[in-house]
Amino acid sequence: MSEASSPQSTTVALAVFSAAKDIQSIEGLLLRLQRKADLLMPGGITEAANWCASNASAQVLVVDIADHPHPLAALLELATQCGPACRIVALGVQDDVVLYRQLLSAGIFDYLLKPLRLDILADTLARAEEDRPLGQGGIVRAGRTVAVVGTSGGVGTSTLITALGQWLTQVQHTPTVLVDFDRRQSDLPLLLGLEADAGLAHLLEAPSIDPRLLQRTLLNGSVGTTASRLQLLAQRPGPETAIAPERVLELGAALCQLFSLSLWDLPSHRPCGSDEVLSHADIRIVLTELNVQGARNTQRLLSDIGDESDGQQLLLVSSSAHHTGPAVLSAEQFESFVGRTINAHLPHAGPSLAASLLQGALERNNAPAYAQAIAGLGRNLLNLPAQATTEPVSGLLQRLTKSLGLPSKPRHAAV
Repeated sequence: MSEASSPQSTTVALAVFSAAKDIQSIEGLLLRLQRKADLLMPGGITEAANWCASNASAQVLVVDIADHPHPLAALLELATQCGPACRIVALGVQDDVVLYRQLLSAGIFDYLLKPLRLDILADTLARAEEDRPLGQGGIVRAGRTVAVVGTSGGVGTSTLITALGQWLTQVQHTPTVLVDFDRRQSDLPLLLGLEADAGLAHLLEAPSIDPRLLQRTLLNGSVGTTASRLQLLAQRPGPETAIAPERVLELGAALCQLFSLSLWDLPSHRPCGSDEVLSHADIRIVLTELNVQGARNTQRLLSDIGDESDGQQLLLVSSSAHHTGPAVLSAEQFESFVGRTINAHLPHAGPSLAASLLQGALERNNAPAYAQAIAGLGRNLLNLPAQATTEPVSGLLQRLTKSLGLPSKPRHAAV
């Protein structure tokens, strides 16, 4: 047999065939995980089959099935061609339990929905390399943990968490709990218009986390709403007594069984238990200001909490909480110093957010630009595609006209 007609024997650990429009995104996710595909090509099942016909099978083969009319039959043929040692991971857009069951029954290792989520991709690739199917070993969690920490006090961490929790529950209807771990200040109850008790302190001091005690300790995050999806775990301001880090992790695991998202407000001085939350959180948000002190504190914090190679998403957010004019450092200068790109920016909200507290809970929509930034950050957390969140000008004018009691002008049809 000639060399040209025999399959190449070079071992390929990871080969990816995906739609051309998704190649850059997948490459970016792999880079964040400090992984590199031996082969990353545009295409789908047909292209993967053609490649396998003249090459040694990959250990892990990721293939896009979204545009194939009969993916199940084609994947069965591809699996026969690749051999039993190859773990095939299918990518698609069809959120269908029946299809998922058929794929698993056919021997496909796993099926991932696009757009891909960093933590799920990391877990899938790790399991595929170990040939460990889903459900064999590991801990099943119903929800995810988001740890939010500021590089210094006063950058707006508590305001960010409150507004984000409101958006997640009111707009996306996602069951969410806010954990106020700043036990000295405990600002979240004020921002939600609530009166905190000693709930968090009692849980951390208890011999074990009792689910019934935990549920009784939670505060309803929406005043006057009997079935709110937003809950709060906090305590009255007081001293930060010594606690066992294991208790904090136990509390976090219990919250993940009750809520889709757990948002932890971690103070910048990172008291006992904060680093454990940061180490195990699915998503870490670092909030900072664009100045020299913020850059130094950010660089130090990032070196402590690590990167995204374990599948933990890391978002760097800049804040203009203290100023309305140009930042001391430009975004480019800041990113060059800390060695990381800024993912989002929270604009200065002015006195409108603080003024809303006189009426009760924080009202993020009093600061439209700030509310829009919160919506963008929330969509990132939920892995939703970015979209315009501003209200159309015509709709805004109609609301203002109605509220002022002015006659509305007729809308002329376009010629």
